Amino acid sequence: MSTAQDAPTDPDQLLRLATVKSVDLSAARCTLLLDDGDDGEVETGPLPWVESRQGKTRVWSPPSVDEQVLLICPGGEIGAGIVLRGLSSDANPPAGDSLREVILFDDGAEIAYDPEAHELEVILPAGATAALVADGGITITGDITLTGKLTASDDVLAGGISLKTHKHSGVQAGAAQTGTPV
Repeated sequence: MSTAQDAPTDPDQLLRLATVKSVDLSAARCTLLLDDGDDGEVETGPLPWVESRQGKTRVWSPPSVDEQVLLICPGGEIGAGIVLRGLSSDANPPAGDSLREVILFDDGAEIAYDPEAHELEVILPAGATAALVADGGITITGDITLTGKLTASDDVLAGGISLKTHKHSGVQAGAAQTGTPV
């Protein structure tokens, strides 16, 4: 196997199909394998990949080993290449076949939105957890169905009535009330 430095600079090779060989997460770089025809495979040096956003809004979704990519080579120079991800292949087919937009994770987790059904769906594998942190609070409009236990660290209000401090009237004859809930 030769290296990208051995490959001649070729302005006709501005765009190259490649496969991810390795990913360096801390450097945000990946190496690729290119089919170089008669010379066999060529391995690139570490190259940056394109994310969907890297300004005030930033996205982190590193490529996967064996993912098919398009290498953009300015001036035909492989060492100056930029990796464009997202190509489907036999090894990595499309995640869907409808207007339902979906992100599938390797462990089985799924985040999807179906604009036709107006449905957001988050599916986590067995044993997974989820955390929603909002110091300013969370507002949910609509009915809630809960299966399992709900634990509140402070109080629960329903119709403005406190679960912790409400009193019951009419339990005994006269004006007596029960104490706070135990």
